[in-house]
Amino acid sequence: MIYFLIYLFVEIFVSYEFTKIFTPFGMFLEILATAVLGVIILQNLNMSLMENMMKVAKREISQEEFISIGMFKFVGAILLIIPGVFTDILGVLMQFDLFGSLVAQKFLTPKQSKKDPFEDDIIDVEIIEDKNVK
Repeated sequence: MIYFLIYLFVEIFVSYEFTKIFTPFGMFLEILATAVLGVIILQNLNMSLMENMMKVAKREISQEEFISIGMFKFVGAILLIIPGVFTDILGVLMQFDLFGSLVAQKFLTPKQSKKDPFEDDIIDVEIIEDKNVK
């Protein structure tokens, strides 16, 4: 709930400052332009996913990065459609693979749990006695 309130405050503040500089008509045009851009990105998302699939096949990116990049591009396109200057800034940033992979590494990597370091070091050994050795 607190994150939503922080987001709402930042969105209103940034939109207000943008409207002061570019007038309400500029704000209207910005909302229209980014909504159209978001729809175009959603329509062309399959091409971007195909390029990233080729990167996975060449082992340039991992499967986790592929999933997170695709997810971030989709969420970024949705954010561009939603009215607001701050959401548009986030939506544009999410269209870049570098930003998506950095955020994915920061938030989507599994956290290491504190376990006993010797817990997984079990070695199964079979002893074969040689009867010819005296």
